[in-house]
Amino acid sequence: MKWQYKIVYINAKKFTSTGLPDDLNEYFNRYGEEGWELVKVEPKLDGGFIFFGFGWIHQTVGYVAFFKKPM
Repeated sequence: MKWQYKIVYINAKKFTSTGLPDDLNEYFNRYGEEGWELVKVEPKLDGGFIFFGFGWIHQTVGYVAFFKKPM
């Protein structure tokens, strides 16, 4: 079986109570309706800073979602 792949960047710069973009489910539902299967989601980190000597802290600025579907 041959596969098609789609890589989607999802902006997450707005803060929510869950720390995830409010429209995340909309993205996933839309691609699912088109036949795409979600394979993996990776956070996109930006910068970083020392937090009171506890270590290097990164801010999540987005997510990269990987989808696949049969050709």
